[in-house]
Amino acid sequence: MHRSPYETWLDIEFIDEFNVLPEHIALLRRGHVSWVGDDQNGAPGLNHKRPFGNNDVYADVASIVDGRQAGEHSDADKARYDRLFAECALVLQIVLETGSFEPGRYAQRGMPPRWRRIG
Repeated sequence: MHRSPYETWLDIEFIDEFNVLPEHIALLRRGHVSWVGDDQNGAPGLNHKRPFGNNDVYADVASIVDGRQAGEHSDADKARYDRLFAECALVLQIVLETGSFEPGRYAQRGMPPRWRRIG
């Protein structure tokens, strides 16, 4: 069953081990950062309308992770692209804590728990 990126995020938000893929790193490297919120309550984050630069997220993800041109992805690809997109939130936390944009297996360890590469 196809899940939205938000539904996927709710499932993975509190996991303590995760496999960062080259696709995640490629997506984050193309992230379009902007100010999310207003002047009183906000923070830097991926632009919610154009997270990878254009307003067609599927076309952007298809181009970044599969090298496809606009319109070359299918409905079957959308579930994979939505999952990768949702996982970018967790991967962003991992790269910020570890200071590394390297694929691999990461786990939260210690108190307070911090992400560390384990493989």
